[in-house]
Amino acid sequence: MTSIGRLLAVIVAVALVIGAAVFLFFQSPIAPEGLYRVQKAVGMEATVPERHIVPAGFQGWAVVHYGVKGAPPLREDHDAVILEYPSSGRLDTSTPPPADLGLIQRGYYSRTADGIAPIARLGNIWGDYSQRNGGSDGNTQISYSAGFFVGTMQDFLATECPVEHRRPVGAHE
Repeated sequence: MTSIGRLLAVIVAVALVIGAAVFLFFQSPIAPEGLYRVQKAVGMEATVPERHIVPAGFQGWAVVHYGVKGAPPLREDHDAVILEYPSSGRLDTSTPPPADLGLIQRGYYSRTADGIAPIARLGNIWGDYSQRNGGSDGNTQISYSAGFFVGTMQDFLATECPVEHRRPVGAHE
């Protein structure tokens, strides 16, 4: 093997190791909060990550509606905003949406008897979205929501987000 061939092989090997490390980091349940702490430590602007917690055994759509009047606010704990979903999968909160709703880092967890356990994103979380609902015509309520599906890919493809999850309470259709 020539020296150029060896150099190329080393570069490819290093790239593969770095790629695997980055992949594993972002699949790690601590990745959103860890990344946030690193960003803050080096002086970067960063939005507080979200910790989404579904009930044990939950499968289906989990949807949060932000800025709902009269709904309880979200709480913050250890460098993360906590979103704990009821068994219905629908969470309304008076907390306004993050400024960069589409760029927020999210971690996914299941409630257990001992606390919470991470849900591996790969193969279990599908259809993660953030959206603005409504219009600015004065007659339509503007709302912000985000959601994701917990389960298998086959179930995700066969299941539409429930109508009652699509808009917050009191919103016009």
